[in-house]
Amino acid sequence: MNTRNAGLFYSLVATAFLAAGGPCAAAGNAPLEQLRDRAGHSAPDFPRPAGERDESACRLGQVPPCPGEAAEAAAAREEWQRADKLYAPGVFTPPEQARIDSAPSCDVMFQGFHWFADNYWLHLQKGWWGELAAHAQDLKAAGFTMIWFPPAGIGSYYQTELYNLHSQWGDKSGLLAAVHAMHANGIKVLADAVLNHRSGRDNWADFYSPDWPTTVIVQDDSWPGVPGAPYNGKSPGYSEGMLDPGSRNIDHRNPQVMRDYIVFLRWLRYTIGYDGWRYDFVNGYAPRHIQEFNDGSQPAFSVGEYWQHDRQVVAGWMDGTDSSQGKAGASSAFDYPTHFNVEYAAASGDYSGLNDNGKPSGIVGWWPMKTVTFVENHDTAPRDPKFVFTQEYKDQRMQGYAYILTHPGIPCVFWPHFFDWGQGYRGQIVKLIAIRKAAGVNSVSPVSVVAAGKDLYAALVTGDKQDVAVKLGSSWAWNPPGAAWTLAASGGSYAVWTRPR
Repeated sequence: MNTRNAGLFYSLVATAFLAAGGPCAAAGNAPLEQLRDRAGHSAPDFPRPAGERDESACRLGQVPPCPGEAAEAAAAREEWQRADKLYAPGVFTPPEQARIDSAPSCDVMFQGFHWFADNYWLHLQKGWWGELAAHAQDLKAAGFTMIWFPPAGIGSYYQTELYNLHSQWGDKSGLLAAVHAMHANGIKVLADAVLNHRSGRDNWADFYSPDWPTTVIVQDDSWPGVPGAPYNGKSPGYSEGMLDPGSRNIDHRNPQVMRDYIVFLRWLRYTIGYDGWRYDFVNGYAPRHIQEFNDGSQPAFSVGEYWQHDRQVVAGWMDGTDSSQGKAGASSAFDYPTHFNVEYAAASGDYSGLNDNGKPSGIVGWWPMKTVTFVENHDTAPRDPKFVFTQEYKDQRMQGYAYILTHPGIPCVFWPHFFDWGQGYRGQIVKLIAIRKAAGVNSVSPVSVVAAGKDLYAALVTGDKQDVAVKLGSSWAWNPPGAAWTLAASGGSYAVWTRPR
């Protein structure tokens, strides 16, 4: 389906939902136990291998290495072999799962980490997983219904052994406790699925758990390969997209790669307990592989990281993740175009880039049901630990929250903004979430941009229960048209009004 037509199709579906007074809550995630029962098995409770290290006595990632790392590698190998027996194609068929983004959704998402949260920076007794578990009730109280966890495997974004969950974020038991805490508070958990690339465990290209030969590495990867071997010991195939220079880029056309990745996702889903996926670096491989991953693992939700200013490119990727005519199974994507547009507008005072003929200028203006909007994330935030976050910087990000939390799409809030920038800042985000929920704003709520220029952006959003008006910028020469409006929230350069429908 043409990308614009796909967006129009889902806009029409959303309109039908609203006209019929249908609930904005999307098809939810069935309890994990129910999915396991429907699949005909229960996930095994694996005993701790003898000799596994005591995490309280040895901190992960320390140099020199902690004793017991060989035992962890052996345990990871056992996990892989068990997973392969449980979830191999022909052995296990995942129960069909309705996707959250196949209907209007009221979900609000949270990014549950940042670059300085792992044990290279923080030395927490229970690791970052313990920190997440401790805040599960706070997230529920604020109105979050979905959380994105960092990559759980050793190596994080450059994983070596996929089944080794002793990483800089914590250990397996801590991860399981964090997932359980979120589920106990009604919050779905997304794994950060790093499937574009892998790193060798002991050298550049030795892959364990699952074990792969070097022939899974694309031909144009920077690793020189094996001199004298056919194709230098690499795949004859070249990359389907961008290359990640920090790791070995994998050829997803290799049947062994796809089989093992799908088994791995099934293990994460039905043994560890994740509900869905945040796909990392999806511009490195063809979008059709996302459809294979989703069909093979049946997540409740998936969203891809396609770092790109051009919304046509990102929407084209989304379109390619589902070959069916209706595109109901297409993956959502992070709305990088909206991120860049809002960031520039708040910093420059020029809001004209937020208007596309009365509609939002990002992906959310084309295909809102499949869009995750965000203000900042671990990649776009400053990487310098000494960076000074001025009040002006924070006010500009708050304009971003006033935008994404009143507009369609599924909004995502970043951990430091919520937990690290003070109670006042957190309170503003909580208030905006409460306004969204009280008004019944969902992922496809109609929006009309009524002003976008120098020092002023204004839009009207139609929620299921209330109308919402939002203004950004230093100009106060605008108020929502008509009567019965109540000022619901305001800050340095934003204001939000509501009125009953």
